[in-house]
Amino acid sequence: MLQQQRTNSRTAFTMIELVVAASILIALMSVVTSLTFRIHRVWKDSNQQRTATWALAGEMERLTTVPTKELPTQLSQLQASDELRDMLPNPLLSGELVSDSLGQRIDLSLNWDRDHPGVPVELVAWTFEQPLPSDNDDAKAAVSETEETP
Repeated sequence: MLQQQRTNSRTAFTMIELVVAASILIALMSVVTSLTFRIHRVWKDSNQQRTATWALAGEMERLTTVPTKELPTQLSQLQASDELRDMLPNPLLSGELVSDSLGQRIDLSLNWDRDHPGVPVELVAWTFEQPLPSDNDDAKAAVSETEETP
């Protein structure tokens, strides 16, 4: 009879161990699942940020090659490309031509619908109107260089 009591008490102790182990396992699984979802969200945000930066840099590269006189028209016609619309939810591309003491600059901004509040990606470039060199200018520069050398 004494031996039977020991077996029953050992079985009860094993049951408590199983309940504690299951509780710890469930808690760990919920933490891992939560972290997985957060990592996925951060990964998605960083991909969207990178995509927006690349798109804005490409647009700025295009705009810096446009003659200064055409910039206001080009900036008013800015639109997100079809590829950008596929990658970012509701992208809004805007641009402004600003003149200040440092010169004339292009301010571009790209915003989109995020799962959380965020600031738009912004990019700035200064424009300098440079006359295109003509053949006559090259010849004058070559003559002036040869005259200066003794």
